[in-house]
Amino acid sequence: MGVLRAGLCPGLTEDMVQLLRSRGIKTVVDLVSADLEEVALKCGLSYKAGALQRIHVVHAFDIFQMLDVLQDLRGTVTQQVNLSSGTVKVVVVDSVTAVVSPLLGGQQREGLALMMQLAQELKTLAQDLGVAVLVTNHMTRDRDSGKFKPALGRSWSFVPSTRIVLAIGEEAGAPGSQRTVCLTKSPRLPTGFQETVDIGTWGTPEQSPVLQGDQM
Repeated sequence: MGVLRAGLCPGLTEDMVQLLRSRGIKTVVDLVSADLEEVALKCGLSYKAGALQRIHVVHAFDIFQMLDVLQDLRGTVTQQVNLSSGTVKVVVVDSVTAVVSPLLGGQQREGLALMMQLAQELKTLAQDLGVAVLVTNHMTRDRDSGKFKPALGRSWSFVPSTRIVLAIGEEAGAPGSQRTVCLTKSPRLPTGFQETVDIGTWGTPEQSPVLQGDQM
């Protein structure tokens, strides 16, 4: 569930985020489910609310619905590219495990084929149409080593070009919203780079006013 933060879309400033939170709107789902005209009126917002209307949430509860949504989106984006008026910039799939894992049981071949079809649709959006694609995946434990690894197996591991692992902070006294971000796969940057962020404010601990207040 995406947390509202400054810069998420054009016009969404930190002041605007605070106004929305004061009205009980804290996530992207809260926002798109609300009456934006009413929100704009209550929060004293003007044209900036229009930028938020460009965020669309589509519910897909199985891989077939997901494929239908992506194929329709691909057609829409292709038309926008041809008209030189593209508006779709980012596609977020949260989460891919939820729609794929139910298929990776008894009918292994069918499930694997559908998973790779989904991967191809996402790659088409990213590579051919220039849309940023962010996919969330779950972590599981390896049976032999007991270490955490990405779900969906080895076949899916080749799909993402960049992989970032988000883990809950385990340091003593760390706030519940603190996460450790580690780059584990990248075609351009060295892997192993880590950063600690606070998803409540979406900044590093040094930048987070909440954490700074705790340290004073």
